[in-house]
Amino acid sequence: MPSKTATLTKELKKFSLSRGADLVGIADLVPARDFILSQGPGWVGQFPRAVSMGIRLNDWIVDSHTPDEPRRQSLYWHHVYEVVTQSLDFLAYDVTRWLAGRGLQALPVPGSTPYDFDRLLGTFSHKLAAHLAGLGWIGKSCLLLTEEFGPRVRFVSVLTDAPLEAGSPIDKPCGRCHACIDACPVKAFTGVEFNPQEGREARFDVFKCSEYRREHPCGLCVSSCPKGKKAAGKPCNP
Repeated sequence: MPSKTATLTKELKKFSLSRGADLVGIADLVPARDFILSQGPGWVGQFPRAVSMGIRLNDWIVDSHTPDEPRRQSLYWHHVYEVVTQSLDFLAYDVTRWLAGRGLQALPVPGSTPYDFDRLLGTFSHKLAAHLAGLGWIGKSCLLLTEEFGPRVRFVSVLTDAPLEAGSPIDKPCGRCHACIDACPVKAFTGVEFNPQEGREARFDVFKCSEYRREHPCGLCVSSCPKGKKAAGKPCNP
């Protein structure tokens, strides 16, 4: 007979999928508490679990995103930030209400709102939660790569004290692939593989990226990644 924890986890995932999530996982935040507190406010560290949920991006919009098509760039930006990100926020609020209705503490973290503008850090790392939940791994692009959709997914998180069964992190190195590095217009990526002991700056210059995106709605690191591409092409060599 399934335990109460297993039953609650299964019901939560089923509800999340019914509300529009394409991926759902549970992250154990306790091992990463020090890192979480180094990035966000103190109250974030009070929660032992995170519900990580992802919505996939539309393949046609991602595949048609090129640096020489400003109208399609605008379509990509609108799709990612005006449609999918808002959908994630509504999804997170629905899941928060579902948990609260069962007497559990829950806090939705906005899908895309910086907390520290000087360091360009969010309140909480959705990629970290998705990684800890076993939904994907961090690539050379600092994006969360999933088995099903590659980096073509946006994530949101709900912090909670609910007794949920957590997934296990997975790591799959990018190997010799450097598609995202070559595609970046400002060469913001160093090509270094993900290492949880190293800071973001070892792999990614977020300020170069942010400065460029002020005038160019870029997402070439997403569209260039072979992982998740539907069209036939040269595979990424591990």
